[in-house]
Amino acid sequence: MIKIKCPYNLKTAKKKEINFISFVDLDGVLTNWLDATAKLCKIDVNDKEIRDELKKGTFIDDLGIVSEDELWQRIESEETDFWARLEEFPWTQKLVEELEKISEVYFLTSPGSCVPAPSGKMEWIKNHFGEEYITKLIICKDKYICASDKRILVDDSKKKIDKFREYGGHVFLWPNCYILLDGEKDWKEAIDELKEEIKKYKN
Repeated sequence: MIKIKCPYNLKTAKKKEINFISFVDLDGVLTNWLDATAKLCKIDVNDKEIRDELKKGTFIDDLGIVSEDELWQRIESEETDFWARLEEFPWTQKLVEELEKISEVYFLTSPGSCVPAPSGKMEWIKNHFGEEYITKLIICKDKYICASDKRILVDDSKKKIDKFREYGGHVFLWPNCYILLDGEKDWKEAIDELKEEIKKYKN
């Protein structure tokens, strides 16, 4: 006969509390994708008219210089090196550092239309933040699937921002990189504004 001891002393596991999470985009927020892509497509981003258009949010392939297909073909020809060698911005490290003080931080980025992008982005994270941060990289076309009331998306794409908000998440539209680089808006102020937004959502 098998005797079964009554498990009076067993404790049920408590549901882990979900902390507030900041999802940070890579291209345009932490990495200078625009400069690298423009150089690859032989586009002078220092030309005032072109730069002004890019500041408005105009896509490179909408400038009438290269088509979308040609743009992605050129990027893909560079394989993982294109993504791994993207330059970080003056604010890249500070932005992540400040967000980590008030939330969990994950990198949420799109694979775009390029097969080597995921591998290159993993290498970029390793090179700029350390190997332990690779596990915080999420590569997903539809960023809105990560939305909830305990999560915020920091992105420079209004389209991605609007969709994330539609699905119940909080959002912060990061200023265009050239606006920040040209000093039309102080990037330190942008970080402070983001932190204040997060504090409102956490309360």
